[in-house]
Amino acid sequence: MKKNLLFLTQLMFVLGVLFFLQACTEDELTDPVGNELTVQKRIDHNLTVDGKKREFIVFQPAGIQTSTAVPVVFMLHGTSGDGEKFYNISGWKEKAAKEKFYAIFPSSLAYCITEDGVKSTTTKWNHYDLDSIACPGQKLYDDVKFFREMLIFLQATYEIDPKRVYVSGFSNGGQFTFRLAVEASDIIAAVAPFGCIFTEQNKAPLSLIPIYHGFGNQDDRFFPLNNNQPLPMGPALMELGGIKKSTSTICTTFALTYANSLKETTNAAFWTFNTPTKGNSNVYHLHEFKNLTHEYPNGDNYPIAATDLLWPFFSKYSK
Repeated sequence: MKKNLLFLTQLMFVLGVLFFLQACTEDELTDPVGNELTVQKRIDHNLTVDGKKREFIVFQPAGIQTSTAVPVVFMLHGTSGDGEKFYNISGWKEKAAKEKFYAIFPSSLAYCITEDGVKSTTTKWNHYDLDSIACPGQKLYDDVKFFREMLIFLQATYEIDPKRVYVSGFSNGGQFTFRLAVEASDIIAAVAPFGCIFTEQNKAPLSLIPIYHGFGNQDDRFFPLNNNQPLPMGPALMELGGIKKSTSTICTTFALTYANSLKETTNAAFWTFNTPTKGNSNVYHLHEFKNLTHEYPNGDNYPIAATDLLWPFFSKYSK
């Protein structure tokens, strides 16, 4: 009997150890050994900005030195999404784990809006068009202020390099990324909006920063620009009034020469706009992906992952 009890006790101990080891996932908080963080982790934070609770997820990779400032990439979700969704599907936490930088996944707020006569409540970043669709009496919050205060908090909490702050966004998050390129470009080194179009900002950017803009020719949000048909690939794209206006507005806003070089491959068209006299950092890349729908390409939903294109782009630039 005693042997059986001893066996059961030992078995329970072993099972407890195994359970503990299994629970030590990549998202567990661990203490650094020496000056190096040995296990990657997820940390959920919240801030109160203008009386409103704001939430964001921090992904901290293993293998970074606690005394060395490293880059940071913010990933902004689209309408109806949140930071959790893009933490899981964007590919940025995996890229951060490999390349050793912080990846941040903030969440926007939910608003009552009316679109096409239909009222709903959904999450949206406060881009310039939000006030035109917000329900009467709906209070809108300053997401540029949230971004600035979030960055201040992160720099006080983690070893983040203030000269290497990057932002990518998708759909409504891409539109807000464009807004940050104007209103927060003093603290951002480069941006990459995806799945969106640039709209009139009516403000001059605080600083001229590099922009990598991407969307798919099968993105149905763009079909109204082409008589409700998929976008043409290559030179014909620039003949569409909406695309031509957007590109012209970008060039005007960011002091770019409205002349470009076009490179075409089997699956993409890639334009570069710049103003050589203003230095290499004053550049706008437009990447049209063949057969990409309204998705942030992650290597699973599309053969190319945005992170594989954007990290080499981001890492070339600093403030």
